Amino acid sequence: MDYVGLKCEICGTKFNKGDDVVVCPDCGTPMHRNCYSKEIGCPNKTKHSAGFVYEGFEKIKKSAQKSHESSEEEKNVDSLSVNENRKVVRVDLQKLSVAVSQKEKTNNPGYCVVCGTQNRPSANFCDNCGARIKEPVINFGNMLSGDEDSDFIDPKNFASSVIGQNSDITANSMYEEDVSAGDVACYVVVNTPYYLKAFKKISNGENKFNFSAAIFSGVWFLYRKLYKLGGLLLSIQALLYAIRFYTMKAYTYDVMVKLLNSIGLSTSQIPSLTLEQYMKLSAEAQNLTSLEQFYMMMPTILLLLQIGVMVFCGFSANKFYYKKCLENIRLVKSEAEENSMSRADISKSLYINGGVNALLAGFFGFFYVMIVLFV
Repeated sequence: MDYVGLKCEICGTKFNKGDDVVVCPDCGTPMHRNCYSKEIGCPNKTKHSAGFVYEGFEKIKKSAQKSHESSEEEKNVDSLSVNENRKVVRVDLQKLSVAVSQKEKTNNPGYCVVCGTQNRPSANFCDNCGARIKEPVINFGNMLSGDEDSDFIDPKNFASSVIGQNSDITANSMYEEDVSAGDVACYVVVNTPYYLKAFKKISNGENKFNFSAAIFSGVWFLYRKLYKLGGLLLSIQALLYAIRFYTMKAYTYDVMVKLLNSIGLSTSQIPSLTLEQYMKLSAEAQNLTSLEQFYMMMPTILLLLQIGVMVFCGFSANKFYYKKCLENIRLVKSEAEENSMSRADISKSLYINGGVNALLAGFFGFFYVMIVLFV
């Protein structure tokens, strides 16, 4: 239909050939599509209830009939009812509305699927709830150099991997009066779902055994950036191993050789000892001096102490880490309040200060394993 010569009822500009024009499905008022979108509806919508019809509509039909009179099919265009035209436009606008809505929820940069807040397109974290918005783009070079302007994003999307798996935990769930699950997720970074559950138990007066901390002990604490405690536990483990190794080599071995020789055996036969030979060894051990018996028991005592340290780590790791998280999160928030930082900047600061130190833990872990295997 030819609208040339008529004016847009919103901006007052005359239509030109090729303009994208939309017609109100209720009264027939023509408007630029962009104007219609900005106005969010027909400018004459308040008159619709009184049966208002656009006065220039008949002129539009005549113009359309004249411009297409050379074609038999186009000659009959003016025979289409106004209701049919309105129906086509209404369906078209409905499709457009659905498409725009879907785009906002799935592809719109900065849109938070957790609370529905529209953040700035470059936002990594939601200003309202602190949930992560983007997938990870981590620049390890910048991380090591301390460049805080790089795109630090948690490998696990908070909305899908945390809230989706823990219906009782949301970004705004509180562990303490001033620390939320969103804060903890931004700080923990790695294996967030596990620690949100573990911290929930601790805040309720319960505890959860951490098998990773039990197995790796001091190395785990270094990995989680509890440097003082990790260094202490790793030193204790290394010291216990060193004393155990020295005692076995300097004293226990000689006492064992003496026992074996007393019943006519050598150290090479230890793996194939029979029950009768074990009984003889036990009997001969009663004749050892108190100091020799102590040397025989010392490796076992030290081994039990090492196991005890591992059990201690397993039971206490989550509590120590929870306390450390609370302290650091509060420190970051305190500095943020002084500097008037936004929620997104707080989340980024938590991410930078939290997370893990795989490089340091890997170095000391490798060093410790090498000592155990080859010393």
